[in-house]
Amino acid sequence: MIMNFQFINSSMLSSVSYDTDEKEMTVTFNNGRSYIYEDVDKNIYESLIAAKSAGAYFNSIKKELKVKPQ
Repeated sequence: MIMNFQFINSSMLSSVSYDTDEKEMTVTFNNGRSYIYEDVDKNIYESLIAAKSAGAYFNSIKKELKVKPQ
């Protein structure tokens, strides 16, 4: 199952989606670039969409995320 969320007030992130079956999170930035991160716990996705500042939260966890090879 894929869950989608659009950020309304983020200067960095446009949208994020999470695939519960694959445990993959796709992050789309305001510049149009998208990255797929693999082996992402659902609670990271939920924390990201609930964060007061999505960009600040993402910056705090990005080193822990593994980009899926394209």
